[in-house]
Amino acid sequence: MLGTWLHVMSRNLTPILLLAGPLMFMGAFFQWPITNQVGMEAVDLLNDRDLLILAVGGVLGMSLTFAGLHLLSMDMKKGANRCSTQLLNMADLFIFGTFGLFLAGLGAQVAVILTMTDTSAVFTSDLMRESVALTVYNAGNGIWALTPVVWGMAMISMGLSYVGLKMPEGMTEGAFFMLMPIGLVNTLLPLIQDGEQAELQIVFPLTMLLFIALGGLMLAGTIDEPGSE
Repeated sequence: MLGTWLHVMSRNLTPILLLAGPLMFMGAFFQWPITNQVGMEAVDLLNDRDLLILAVGGVLGMSLTFAGLHLLSMDMKKGANRCSTQLLNMADLFIFGTFGLFLAGLGAQVAVILTMTDTSAVFTSDLMRESVALTVYNAGNGIWALTPVVWGMAMISMGLSYVGLKMPEGMTEGAFFMLMPIGLVNTLLPLIQDGEQAELQIVFPLTMLLFIALGGLMLAGTIDEPGSE
């Protein structure tokens, strides 16, 4: 048992987190009830305490995902020149900002669940309860709308830094280059998506699949881990 633990601890956690985090994150995303609903319709869907367990899984997956991105940034800083290091420092700032925005957005929806299922005497009427829940939901949704912008900036910074460190060779190393175009799409998402949020249903899984591909390729040794040379 001790030998197994030491073996695990000797491995680089970056690809492991980039695999496990997005898988959990994407699982919670696809099971979350809100897709195209807005306003009171979305609030009504959140009237379920069972969603709190799903929210916990989403937060865990989210935490592992952004921890993996931060560790990837730290790995890339090994041997990086000044420009690449500065880009990675910017990426770290955007990563932390994205994580904070995600927590704020999801926290607002969790607050809606607690508000709608509250049986105490805090609210004098159901109408007041629904009004507060709708206000919290709209505020959180507004914050959440900024998330892909900051996230995209983090991915673009990391992609630019990787190209500065090493030009991608072949299709597999090109996965790092894909951080830039997919990051750009994330940045533009609030401008190009419609009220149905159909684009979000495509861009978010695509982003997660890129992280999973990076983690899998690094774990399999198909591509060198940044900073390993």
